Order: sequence, then C-alpha cells, then structure tokens
Amino acid sequence: MKRLTPFIICLIAAGLIAGCGPAIIVENKTSIPVRALVNSAGNRQVVSPSPGESSVADAEEGSYTVAVLPDAEWIEYAKLTRKALNEQLANADNLMGDQLLEVVRRLKDIAARMKEFENAAGKGQSCAGKITSDGGGIVTISVGAEGALVVRCN
Repeated sequence: MKRLTPFIICLIAAGLIAGCGPAIIVENKTSIPVRALVNSAGNRQVVSPSPGESSVADAEEGSYTVAVLPDAEWIEYAKLTRKALNEQLANADNLMGDQLLEVVRRLKDIAARMKEFENAAGKGQSCAGKITSDGGGIVTISVGAEGALVVRCN
C-alpha cells in the first residue's frame, strides 16, 4: 500500500479548505456548557461548545448574530452528580483516605461550577458581527465580573 506524501496531503487539505464556505467559530471560555443560536443569512443553527472548547457553524458572508444561554440540561446533570457525591460522603466509612479526598474535591468543583451557572442563568447575551472576504466570524464567550455571560463577536 502506498503512503501519501506530505505534499499530496497538503494539496488535499488545501482543496478541502478552499471548498468550504465561511464559518462562525464559537469559543466557550467558561467552565459551564452553553448553547449558542447562530443566525447568518436567515439560517439558524444551534451549537453547544463544551467548556474550554469551540464549535463551528456554517455561515455566509455578511451580518450574523449569536445569542448565548447556559445549557439548562447541564444543571440537571450537575444536581444528580452532587447528589451521588453527597451519598458517597454520607457513607464515608466505606472510602479510603484518597477516595474521600477525591469526593470532597469533586463536590467543591461541582459547587463552584453550579454557582457560575446560577450567576449566568437568565442572563443570556448576544452579539452581532460581519463576515467579509477578509475573515471574521469568531465569537468568544466568557464570564464577566458580575458572573453574567459576556459574548463578543469579532
């Protein structure tokens, strides 16, 4: 079987990239999952970038808007996780020292993330931007000083 040379791989990649249209990259720089409604040229898409990750939505050149809300399904998962961890803690005599420390660490982590979610809940934000032939279409989601989501379109 023949292997592809780096030159051929680059040609294939360039062809794929050239065939792709504009896109909007939604970067989630928070510690909670979010949902972003992307509207470009009348087409709507919902993307759900995980914390610290990005999602991509197809777009057209021109104006676009992005509205972002905390992912409500995540809070249910977090509550169930907290309940399971609290049950483990209630039966602490079944845990070894390292296991007990891990349960406590996870409880603190989930509590901090739930607090961030609650601060952001109901405070969805949006932004608008423009995609030109020179680029554009990068949306950054972060958390502001008061705990609300901050959405920036570049």
